Parts: sequence; C-alpha cells; structure tokens
Amino acid sequence: MNPSSPLPLHIDPQSNLPIFAQIRQQITWLIASGKLKPGDRLPTIRDLADQLGIHMHTVRQAYHALEDDGLAETRPSRGTRVKPYNGKKAASAESASPSHTIGVLIPNIYSFYDPFLSGVAEVARRMGYMTIVCITRDNEELTLQSIRQLIAKKVDGIVSASTMSKFDEPPAVLSAGPPFIFADSPQFQANSILFDLDNAGFLGTSHLIEHGHKRIAFITAPLTWHNFNDAYKGYQRALTASNLDLEPDSVIQTLAYSLEDGYRAGLQLLGLNKPPKAVFVSGDLMAAGVVRALKESGKRIPQDVAVVSKDNIELAALMDPPLTTVNLPTYRMGVEAVNMLMRLISKKRLEKKRVVLESELVVRRSCGCNS
Repeated sequence: MNPSSPLPLHIDPQSNLPIFAQIRQQITWLIASGKLKPGDRLPTIRDLADQLGIHMHTVRQAYHALEDDGLAETRPSRGTRVKPYNGKKAASAESASPSHTIGVLIPNIYSFYDPFLSGVAEVARRMGYMTIVCITRDNEELTLQSIRQLIAKKVDGIVSASTMSKFDEPPAVLSAGPPFIFADSPQFQANSILFDLDNAGFLGTSHLIEHGHKRIAFITAPLTWHNFNDAYKGYQRALTASNLDLEPDSVIQTLAYSLEDGYRAGLQLLGLNKPPKAVFVSGDLMAAGVVRALKESGKRIPQDVAVVSKDNIELAALMDPPLTTVNLPTYRMGVEAVNMLMRLISKKRLEKKRVVLESELVVRRSCGCNS
C-alpha cells in the first residue's frame, strides 16, 4: 500500500463500536494482512480526520490505542509509523471478551479435508462456536499471514491441519497468540494430534510385499514436509523387515501435492531403466494422477503395475480399478482437535498433549486382490 494513499477505512456511525475502535480495528487488520508494513507512515491526524469527516481527537484516540497494542509509534517530525506486528499485544488487546470463533487452517480445498472440516464444524457448533477457515496454499508466508489475520479477528483459538508441515518449529507469532492445536504436523510434541503415518507407509508397502513384489517404488510430496517423511519411514521399515533393498531411483519426490504432480511422477516412474512393478503413493490424490499416467502409457493395473496409496478419500473407491489405500481417520481428527482446543480455551489441562490416531488398510483391487 502506498503510504501517501488514503487508507481504505469505513466508519459506521450506527455501530455499537466506538468510532476510534473501528479505526483501530481496521488499521490492525491492514497491518495483520501485510497491506501496511513496518515503517509505513500513517496519515496525519488532521488528514485522516478530514478523510473520514470526524474529529481529530477521535483519530488521536485510535492512534494511541494502536501504540498501546504495539502496532504503531509516534515520534516528533516522523509522524505515526507502523511497527513490526506484535502478536502478543494484538492477542491480548480486548482479550477479556471472547469472540466465540475459532480459526482453522488447511493447505487447500482437497476432498481429504472434507471429513476433517465436518468434524471441526460439528464440535464447534455444539460448543457454540463459529469457524473461520483459511486456505494457505502450502505457502509459508500465507500461513503466517493467515495466523496474524485470525489473531487480529480475535479468534479464541486456532487449529492447523497440515499447514505446519514445512515448519521445523512453531512460528514465533504463535508464542503469544490464542491457544493453538497442531493437526497432522508430527514434528511438534505438544498440543498435537497426528495420524500414524509411519504405520500407514508400513502397512501399504507390506501389503505389496505380500503380493510377492520385491521392487517397490515410492511416490511422495517433498520429504522435507514432515508429514510425508513419516510415511517414507514406514516404507523403509517395511522393506528392511523383508530384507529388501531400497532403490534410491525408485523414490520419486514431487514439487508439491496435486493430481498433476502425481501424473508427472507416474511418467517419471515409467521412464526408469527398469521400472518396479509396484508403487506406494503417499496420497490418494496423487495416486489418481499416477494411475492416469500408467493407463495412458498402456499399463494395466494391477497386472502390470500394482498401486497402493494412503488417505482413503471418496475418490479412491470410485477409481478404476478401485484403489487399495490406508485409511486415515480425518473426521475423528477434526473432532479430537476441537475437543483439545476447547480444553485449552477453558484453561483446562490436556489429558494427553500428543494424540496419535491409528491407520488401517482398506483392500480393494489396485493391489492385485480380488475384493
């Protein structure tokens, strides 16, 4: 935002919220959203008062409130400038009044998250809370911006599903914000609810070994994402348990997680000098792309290439052939995540700081089984 441009503020004289608080709230939102950046100069008190048609004292009161929140500072001859976002003060401002809202972060609008969001919404509604869902696009900066925005909206707590998979430690903005639950982020030990992804990788790979396959490829989103790395560990464990070699060329990492990434990985698999005749794919959406690549290349499933995956989204049962996959209890994760969050909001002690949900194999036909 050009600091010399008028701020996009709107005043509602009929609102129960005082005008100075409306200004404070809207500028806080612009800072949390990154529209106003540290060092940007706010309009002079006179200019903003003239822009909004209000008394200068009201603007001065709003600027003082922003200073109290740690979001701005006024210095002689420099005017009022934006300070780096302070999550602690933003979260504590007016914290005595609960908003009865919780924020939910998910990476994308995948069908994998439909049951999760249903579980979240059901428990939240029963508790009298509304949910605000943010899509982070697997982007770290967008994730942090979404957290800042939720704090600015005064949510009472936040649940993050998979969006922390790239982070090695909790972002600093969380340290002083509202209660936070990590879902599907195995690198975090506290306030965390997880799938047993190691077991998912082990179950899927072991099932292919039971079909007599000795060379098994592994297709995955980047292994730097902690929730995919755990499934890879299970794949390794299954090979080791059966005294099978891990072939590095057969471990194919995609750039991201999508149908198209799976398609490209399937073509890469077929481009190997001696492609394995079995593959474990770390996610049903990518598995659909792999299946498409195999079919377009004239390969039969499972006769030429057996495919097993994980997640058990609705699409898995509708594929041709139906996909053998490891079920991850996403609905239950949503339910448990909100239950954990509500205990923290109520300042109750968590019975378990880390909950791991079991996974189980769902056998269909893509692996070579008849049912």
